Amino acid sequence: MFDQFWHDIWITLFVVLIIIGIFAGQGLVIGLGMMGLLVAGISWMWSRLSLEEVTYERTISQPRVFMGEETTLTISVTNRKPVPLGRLEIEDELPEEVLISDANISASANPNANVLRHSTSMSWYERIKWDYTIKSNRRGFYRIGPARLESGDLFGFFNSHLRVSDNDYLLVYPRVVPLSELGMPAARPLGETRGGISIFEDPSRPSGIRDYQVGDPLKKVDWKVSAKMNQLQVRTFEPSSSFTVILVVVVETTARSWEGYSPTNLERVITASASIASYASEMQYSFGLFSNGTPILADRPMKVPPARSAEQLTVILEALATIRPLPIGPMAPQLTLYSRQFPIGATLVITVALINDDLKESIADLKRQGYKLVVVFVGDKDCPELPEGVMVYDLKEYFDRLEASSEFGPR
Repeated sequence: MFDQFWHDIWITLFVVLIIIGIFAGQGLVIGLGMMGLLVAGISWMWSRLSLEEVTYERTISQPRVFMGEETTLTISVTNRKPVPLGRLEIEDELPEEVLISDANISASANPNANVLRHSTSMSWYERIKWDYTIKSNRRGFYRIGPARLESGDLFGFFNSHLRVSDNDYLLVYPRVVPLSELGMPAARPLGETRGGISIFEDPSRPSGIRDYQVGDPLKKVDWKVSAKMNQLQVRTFEPSSSFTVILVVVVETTARSWEGYSPTNLERVITASASIASYASEMQYSFGLFSNGTPILADRPMKVPPARSAEQLTVILEALATIRPLPIGPMAPQLTLYSRQFPIGATLVITVALINDDLKESIADLKRQGYKLVVVFVGDKDCPELPEGVMVYDLKEYFDRLEASSEFGPR
């Protein structure tokens, strides 16, 4: 709209000059008006063609990285026509958490965002490329883009704009620390027992058929075999041979929801959870996740069913990387509601920075239900006393030491 306004002004001015020259009989004025019209026409046409056949590409060499790692951002622009560009301005939007070295960065009009700027000129059929290093200092899921291109004629009379809506995404996994560095013993940190849990049957491992006995649940009755033998028969299963771990990630870090959250304690919870998940994957355990934090695009508790696949660690690390800082609600009632869905005989590893009376009661109730409980406390205050039989790791001092001596912690 603004370019069209100035275009109309220039055209009107030159037409007026031609009319004045005709009535005044001044050939010089007529010639000046004609030249102006010619220059304005060429400039307008050049501006209209400037961003035609211009392509903008953005590539991230490793779109998934861990905190502290670096990746390369490559930006290239190509002019695929025989018309040069006297000037080309590029603005690419990126989150303020994404740190790029040796780049022209300025604040964006959008909150929590910056603008990566480029200014150049291009000849016909030319390609220009820029390489930057991204330092990943904060976990999360980040969008880079969209980009805006601006060019025009050589005289600067008219501008042309192009919006490139293609976005790229960067996923930064949480930091993973060896459990021994967090203060947990290198041998059997979760209280594992060799050979799995023998008192629980594994429904995925059938072993045979036997006569029905008083007290057997009806869901174990094999009705087809019972009909053939004219006597109730029940299916039997081999004992469980796997160690199942459920990571219970407690996101709440303040006593009252209106106080917001503690970034430091939240990162402690996420780091401890990611480190335990990495250990469970290394030991080839079946492990899953439950949290009162929510995924990016949903308003429900975050749940990852237990599994022992090679991709399970990636799934859980992605969930931890994108978890929101504020909980959907207190963990205590969520545990009460969803505890029936946890596998029988599973070990619940609760990573938490704040334990209130309601959560203590939920932990005691889980203990009464027969779950093995490991509480990993990472808060900046003392861990309260928990029910007998609950394995407790108070990692406050270890996190204090890590945060004081390295780049560990939120930035």
